[in-house]
Amino acid sequence: MPPEAIALRGLTFAWPTPPEGREAVPLFRDLALHLEEGAARTVLGASDGGKSTLCHLLDALVPAYTGGELRAERLEVLGLDLRREIPTPAQVGLLFQETATQLFTTSVEEEIAWGLEALAMEPQAIGRRVEAALTRFGLAGLNRRPPWTLSGGQQKRLALAALWAQSPRLLLLDEPLGGLDPQGRAEVRAALEELRAEGATLLATAALDRLAPWAESCLLAEGMLSPPRPLDRWPKQALAEHGVAVEDAALERLRGAASPRGKAAVELRGVRYRYANGVEALRGLSLRIAEGEMVALIGPNGAGKSTLLRHLNGLLRPAAGSVRLFGQETAGRSVGELAREVGFLFQRPERQLFAATVREEVAYGPRQLGLAEVDRRVETALVRFGLEGLADAPPAILGYGRRRAITLAALAALETPILVLDEPTVGLDGRGWQQLLAWLTERRAAGTTILLATHEMALAATADRVVRLEAGRIAAQGEPAAMLAGEGGR
Repeated sequence: MPPEAIALRGLTFAWPTPPEGREAVPLFRDLALHLEEGAARTVLGASDGGKSTLCHLLDALVPAYTGGELRAERLEVLGLDLRREIPTPAQVGLLFQETATQLFTTSVEEEIAWGLEALAMEPQAIGRRVEAALTRFGLAGLNRRPPWTLSGGQQKRLALAALWAQSPRLLLLDEPLGGLDPQGRAEVRAALEELRAEGATLLATAALDRLAPWAESCLLAEGMLSPPRPLDRWPKQALAEHGVAVEDAALERLRGAASPRGKAAVELRGVRYRYANGVEALRGLSLRIAEGEMVALIGPNGAGKSTLLRHLNGLLRPAAGSVRLFGQETAGRSVGELAREVGFLFQRPERQLFAATVREEVAYGPRQLGLAEVDRRVETALVRFGLEGLADAPPAILGYGRRRAITLAALAALETPILVLDEPTVGLDGRGWQQLLAWLTERRAAGTTILLATHEMALAATADRVVRLEAGRIAAQGEPAAMLAGEGGR
């Protein structure tokens, strides 16, 4: 019988005592986890259920760098007692859910090479391994690019490439498939299977059942892990009740909420944009979206989807061409003025959160724009996204999925006639999906114009029209059924 790569028994953990003398609530309660060397398993669980904390605990980051109360009968990784020893990068590799936070060098190839240099690998071997990682994760040609200029999906592939290159014995992967296009997901799965074939042990987390990298899964709920079982042996209803599955009925309701078409709400004519580093992100792009229409942008990571979206609220301005909203050019109009018409959701929620509490975050936009009924808007948005119990909590201490919900609530409170959403489902669990779909269904039925960029083909399939971008141009557009036939759709 193979030795255990992970051996947890009787583990209880609580974060540091919260302010005002409130009692700390344990995140884990008598948790147990056993995983043999060379095995692969997925931990399913809702947002803020402890999946990321479990990964950080297994890499000895928690509680050493976070504080908190930890008790365990057994806490071992690769034979190391984590209460007394810290694993090396060659032993354990950790992929953060927010991969941008673990990228720090000035180029893609340096990011991959850094860990190999720290392991004292020979220079020629480093070069070969870097080239292999670039090819394996679809990053060839981007080797000189600074990591912060990459798209979110490209950054995730880069972080995985850097870990893969070091060949750790145990890989902890926090939502490794989130934010990747279908081709990127296939590349990541293939790379992980290659590591598994080489003998690595793999533990991944997922907030949605269909993003589970491996079929053998256990469910993290109420501070405990269930025994593992094949994913197809989990009852769909049980997964939905625990917030890790999406009900098909919610997608069908959104599909059926289409409103009548009207005159143009959004028009881009011959838009070109080049970043300061020389990357030409949009190349003469033209697009017309009618009032009340829902359009889904698809395409590989780095195709220009986020760049296009940022032109609609004035964050970016075209070098050539024009952008019109309801027939009026955006040129000469401030971002604040455009915010009355365009509600914008960033791909990364941390980029638009800054207030001291959730309530203040949601109220900020309506107050700054002088909108009426601010209290009513805020309370409605908090309830819509299940945040009423967290209204006084600081957004910065909440998990990724909750922060995504806060940005959606802040957007919902504005009630703008145009919604622009950049990867709105990334980081959401099944409950978050249900809340998002219900809100979009309501807005769509009310005649709101919706433009969203997504790698989730199930969501794209509910749109009136799908537009595929490639290398800054529209490669194709049309009805969802025809457009998604080869995209890994439903």
